[in-house]
Amino acid sequence: MIEYALIILASSIFGIQHSGVSSLSVKSWIIDKWGKKGYARLFNTTSVLTLLLAFLSMNFWNWLYFLTEPALIQPILLIIGILLFVSGAIIAMQASKVISVSTVADMRTDRRPELVTDGIYARVRHPLYLATIMVFGAMAFLYPFPVVIVFALSMIVYTIMGALLEERKLLLHYGQEYRDYKKKAGFILPRL
Repeated sequence: MIEYALIILASSIFGIQHSGVSSLSVKSWIIDKWGKKGYARLFNTTSVLTLLLAFLSMNFWNWLYFLTEPALIQPILLIIGILLFVSGAIIAMQASKVISVSTVADMRTDRRPELVTDGIYARVRHPLYLATIMVFGAMAFLYPFPVVIVFALSMIVYTIMGALLEERKLLLHYGQEYRDYKKKAGFILPRL
């Protein structure tokens, strides 16, 4: 049981770091002190380190169980995992065509860039979060082992929380324009 608690703790540390360093007040303070490149280096370095900590907290090393223990393969779960992973990758690529990570990372309170509502963003407000959820979900299906499932679920919960925090930031940043956009596009799943 303690191993699962450590996975959840490590995933929470990643979530706190990721949302904390990307909050508008912290981001603005870091950019004012060290510039955009300094912010990007700090954000990327701390994100990679805390994600690595969360990933290693699983203490799971049987990534090639397909080859070493083929009897453990559950074909239905494997197919669902592959479909989720491919779908998540496609959604991430579609979102990246419309908006770049540098655009997101540069959002500051001292200027107001245009709200992106084109492409996949016309249907879903947070397609990159959707893609992330799908990839972590795929991980749980591809590797249906308790520690991997706990890690994947922890990261999915943080991803949803991160999207909710992002919503608050965007509402503050864009106001009524974002409220109107919310009526047209779904949160993480598309509106039908």
